Amino acid sequence: RTIRVYHRPRYRAPSRSRAQPGYEFAMACWRRGLIGGLLFVAWCGLRGTEAKMVMGIASGQDYQLVTTFCFTFPAPATPGGPVPNGRIHSQTIVSENGHRFLVVNRSDLQQGLPCEELVRRAKVIEPLSERTNEVIAYDLTLNVEPSMSRQQIAAVVARCGQTINAEYIVEFTNPGSYEEEHFACQDQGLLHNYLWLSVFAAMMAPALFSAQRVLHRRQAHNDISAMFFAGAAFFCARIWLFMVHLLVYSRNGMGLGMLLFVAQFLDFISNTMAVLVLVALVHGVYITRPFVPPGSVERTQLMQVVGAFSATCLLSTLACGFKVDAMLSPFGLLSGVASWPYLVLRGYTGVFAFQRGIKLANEAEAQTKKQHIVRFSLTALVWLLMLPVVMAFTGESNWNRSAAFMDLVTLGMFGIVLHDFWPSRFGLLFSCVKPTERAHPYSEFGLD
Repeated sequence: RTIRVYHRPRYRAPSRSRAQPGYEFAMACWRRGLIGGLLFVAWCGLRGTEAKMVMGIASGQDYQLVTTFCFTFPAPATPGGPVPNGRIHSQTIVSENGHRFLVVNRSDLQQGLPCEELVRRAKVIEPLSERTNEVIAYDLTLNVEPSMSRQQIAAVVARCGQTINAEYIVEFTNPGSYEEEHFACQDQGLLHNYLWLSVFAAMMAPALFSAQRVLHRRQAHNDISAMFFAGAAFFCARIWLFMVHLLVYSRNGMGLGMLLFVAQFLDFISNTMAVLVLVALVHGVYITRPFVPPGSVERTQLMQVVGAFSATCLLSTLACGFKVDAMLSPFGLLSGVASWPYLVLRGYTGVFAFQRGIKLANEAEAQTKKQHIVRFSLTALVWLLMLPVVMAFTGESNWNRSAAFMDLVTLGMFGIVLHDFWPSRFGLLFSCVKPTERAHPYSEFGLD
């Protein structure tokens, strides 16, 4: 290990990411909001530092989690040959005595042990105090041996019995390629998966654009089709934005936080639009009737379910977006309490849509469209229930990798609906339009 202690009054550690060449140009490109700007952001980000980096301020308790990580080590080039070490690099600024930098097992932290017990069980304890009243900056480098492979560890700033007050920048580096160097055990493979998802989204995008353009030229769009194509476009954009974030993260260990938040918010918008489309379809809107009767119990239930879904989805997205240590969450969803209402409402919405669609398919006026309604009902059930099921049966260590599968399911859902929305089948599906839109376009002027 290497420890360097600096005594400097009122020292502030500069942000390393802002010191990299090309940073200002990358931020300027991002503000323009252009596709070319995103490519420059990725290029500039690839020139960044080379570790997972977490920075923040610890205050208010006697200890605080900095972040967690899991090291992996490559196989030796020859049997029994040397294996490179991992690395933990910590830069900490304190102005009061009694602080300690700890490396502990993640399981000990999850048990909610008190500060003194965490210190007793810690793998590494480094005091962050000197006999002086000056502000002190510590630079600590720890080598991690291959015996720690795939062990979940946590970095903690502690000050048992007193409130902590420290600023930190902590970096974790895995030995290996760019797909492994900055990714913990549970996150490895995420970049590879989203590169493939980006390719699939790019393959679907021309079909979406072509179908939307034909329907627009024919002036055949309705409310449902407009929401569908907008939601599909937002979803594809979200995959590409998250992929760019992962590319930058693979080089500088931080990614682009604002880009990640935009991607997660686009996921909320696309999910809400997709639910609106599927719920409207299973209610037969524009398929067997022009609208759900205003003031009816059916319309009230529909509005309550969709409203609750949107509200809980937004709450989960915001909770995830403002979490500092959730830089690799593909969409705004955590395994914590903030996401439980959304998961419950999502599952309920899937069952609700399926039951309503099957009920409609058995009615006499829907027999000619029965196959379409049943297909939409099954699609809504599988797509909406898949996420709660995956969350329930997938451990937290595999969650990010399972998220790529969930995005693939969502892409498949958009593809199934696009099949029925294709211009050659659009008129057959939506044969019951509003009287004021097609059959009586001038009824509002009394000319029908």
